[in-house]
Amino acid sequence: MVNNRVNSETNKIPEINGCRAVRVGEASFAECLMEGPNTCSYALPFGYCFLCQHPLLNEIVENTKNLRTET
Repeated sequence: MVNNRVNSETNKIPEINGCRAVRVGEASFAECLMEGPNTCSYALPFGYCFLCQHPLLNEIVENTKNLRTET
């Protein structure tokens, strides 16, 4: 018997490993920091930047914060 939750979580991790985003203004908005995000299906063009609409946005923002504090 396979635990679908563990399997599901494992499948999500590689999807966001390379993602970087920072909060802007309201808590529900974050700017994608990836170069050329127009190929990402979760990148929403907004002026001169792209907003991240990924369902795991909070995890992406936390990962970005952690990477910045490590360096």
